[in-house]
Amino acid sequence: MSQALQVAVIGATGLIGQAILDLLDARQFPAARVQAVDTVEHEGETVSFGNLELDVQSLDDFLFDELDLVFFAAGGDISRQLAPEARAAGALVVDFSSAFRADADVPLVVPRINGAALPAGAALLSVPNCTVTPLARGLFALAPHGLARVTVSTYQSVSGSGQAALEALADQTTALFSQRDVELAVYPKRIAFNLLPRIGAIGADGASEEEQSVIDEVRRLLAAPTLPVEVTCVRVPVFFGHAWAVHVALERPLDADRARKLFAAQGLHVVDEPALEEGYATPMEVAGTDRIWVSRVRVTGAGLAFWLTADNVRVGAALNCVETAELAIKNDKPA
Repeated sequence: MSQALQVAVIGATGLIGQAILDLLDARQFPAARVQAVDTVEHEGETVSFGNLELDVQSLDDFLFDELDLVFFAAGGDISRQLAPEARAAGALVVDFSSAFRADADVPLVVPRINGAALPAGAALLSVPNCTVTPLARGLFALAPHGLARVTVSTYQSVSGSGQAALEALADQTTALFSQRDVELAVYPKRIAFNLLPRIGAIGADGASEEEQSVIDEVRRLLAAPTLPVEVTCVRVPVFFGHAWAVHVALERPLDADRARKLFAAQGLHVVDEPALEEGYATPMEVAGTDRIWVSRVRVTGAGLAFWLTADNVRVGAALNCVETAELAIKNDKPA
C-alpha cells in the first residue's frame, strides 16, 4: 500500500467522523488527500481537517475508485450497503458500526489487545462498540491473573447517541431551568437530570442491545467465548465521556498496587489516590483527551474492583479506528 494514501471518511459530519478527521491530522497520518463524505442532506457543508475546511460530498454520487482507505462511521445500514463496494474498488475498509462485528470472517480489532494477530493484507476491519474498547483494554491488563467473571455497570454519555442527543440534553436542561415544559427527543423519557437503564432494544433474555454488544465483543476480543460477563448499560445526563464500574473475579490473587502497575503497563492512565477526596477521574475531566483513565482500584474478596472513564467519541471510537488503520498499513509494508 502506498504511503501517500487517498483516504475518505464516510459520516464525516457526525461526532465520530469529525473526531477521526481531527486525529488523522493530529497524528500526521500519511494521507495525500482526505475526502469528507456523508448522506445527501449534508452535501455542501464543510468540516475541519487541521487548518483546512473540507467540502462534504454526497454518498449518493460518491465513487470509491482510486481510494486506498475508507473509514465508515455512518451506521450499520450504510456500512452493509457500501463497504463491499469500497472493497471491490480496492480500498482497505475500517468500519465503526455493528455491521460486521459478529462476522467471524472479519477481524474485530483493538490494536493494543489483538493487533499482533491481525493478518497481513486484511481488507475489511471492524472496530468495537465505543463502550467495549476501554473496558476490554482494562480487562486485558488483568488477564494474566485469570478472568473468572466480569460484572460491569456502564454510565454512558449522550454523545454516544449522536449530535441530536447532545441537543436534546441541552434543550431539556434549559427548559427545566426556565420552568418550561420539556419536549422529548431521541430518548423515550427525559434525559436531563435523569438516568435511563436501557440502551437499545431488549432481547429474549432481557439484555438490551447495548448490553449484548458488550458481552459478545468483550468475549471475542479477549478470545474468551465462555467468560461470564454481566452488564447493565445506563444512559446518563453527561455530554461527553463514558464511565464503567467494574468488578472482576480472578483465578489468581492480585493486590491493588500490582493491579495499578498492570493497568499502567498496558497504557492506561492511573489516577488513583485514595487518601485524597479528589483522587479519582471523572468523565468531565477526561472529555477531549485520548487516554483511558483508571481510578478506585481495590481488592474485593477473590477479585478486584475499579472505575474506568474515557472520552467515548475519541478513545472509544475514533482513536481505535485510526490506530487500526495505522496497524494495517504497517502490516502491509514490504519486509
